[in-house]
Amino acid sequence: MIHAVRAALLTSEWGPRVVPPPYDSLSPEARAAHLDRFPDSFLHVARSAGMGHGHPTEHRRLAAEGDAALQRLLSQGAYSPRSESRLYVQRISAADGEQYAVLGAIRSGERRLLPHEEVHPGRVRALAAHFGVVGAMSSPIVVTSRFAHSDRSIIDRARTEQPLREMTASDGTEITLWGVDASEFDIGGDLYVVDGHHRVAAASNARFDQLFVAYVPPEDLLVDSFDRVVDELAVMPRRVADLLRRYCEVTEVSEVKEALPLETGTILLRLGGQFLVARRRVVDGLDSEFIHGTVLPVAFDITESSDPRLSYRPSQAMAEGEPVVISSAPVELDEVLKVADRAGVMPPKSTYFVPKARSGVMLVPC
Repeated sequence: MIHAVRAALLTSEWGPRVVPPPYDSLSPEARAAHLDRFPDSFLHVARSAGMGHGHPTEHRRLAAEGDAALQRLLSQGAYSPRSESRLYVQRISAADGEQYAVLGAIRSGERRLLPHEEVHPGRVRALAAHFGVVGAMSSPIVVTSRFAHSDRSIIDRARTEQPLREMTASDGTEITLWGVDASEFDIGGDLYVVDGHHRVAAASNARFDQLFVAYVPPEDLLVDSFDRVVDELAVMPRRVADLLRRYCEVTEVSEVKEALPLETGTILLRLGGQFLVARRRVVDGLDSEFIHGTVLPVAFDITESSDPRLSYRPSQAMAEGEPVVISSAPVELDEVLKVADRAGVMPPKSTYFVPKARSGVMLVPC
């Protein structure tokens, strides 16, 4: 059951100044540039989310700075006063697609959410510190169900009404919000976490009474993938190819487009200016599991997903100049749900569902 919430809504004219691109889509350099360019960006509120390797005192300091940034936005009238309790329907129209969602809250302990990804304890602690100080959620935990929901009437009905908000994010994404005069939205079957595994764990640590969620019907979900980025290439590309030939058929290509689109069982490695395509001889398990269990330890001596030499970015963000980039095909949604059904755990950043829900649009006390 998704319950109505009392939320403060960002006013439409503040949208381009406040609503940032998805946090995970920005490299550290792009994130810093965004913060400089947009002094009112909600990233100033939420930037502690990425401090997975920070000390607890650093988490608390950034949480306090985030709360101060939020109080500035509130004092400047960026948000309307909190509404009466209601559900919301949201449409996100971005370059990577269009998506509808029903927004509300799930009460803690009332409904089990099935995860599928590993979480980083440091990032959970950073988010918990942030939540504990701010006392609200703005980025919803995105959930879905296994079956196409038979009743989209709540979405279809909302679309016939006048929107409460129509705004443009700083990257040009269009966001539309409708209010729904209903106290509950009932969804049969299990609910699966699509995006927000760290927020689920952090909200539990912060002892929130409810979780701010966005229910997206499965037919509205588009799945992309994350690249793994290694910040150094300690051996020659030829040596990497030789190490991987124990497990894969490895060929060299002259440019990325010769290897795309990737298929399940095929890994693309960009090593400086050279490109290797590694086709697994035995496709047993997910490509992300093979990358973390074989490619990273064998070729780059990285055995932990939280290794500071390793970072993650959406495959769409084709940045140049990085020493090592490892790419794989998106996972099918059904495979993700099967992992969750058996209480399995994928390596972090095994999935990237688009379009991404945005922070800064709503404030929901939790």
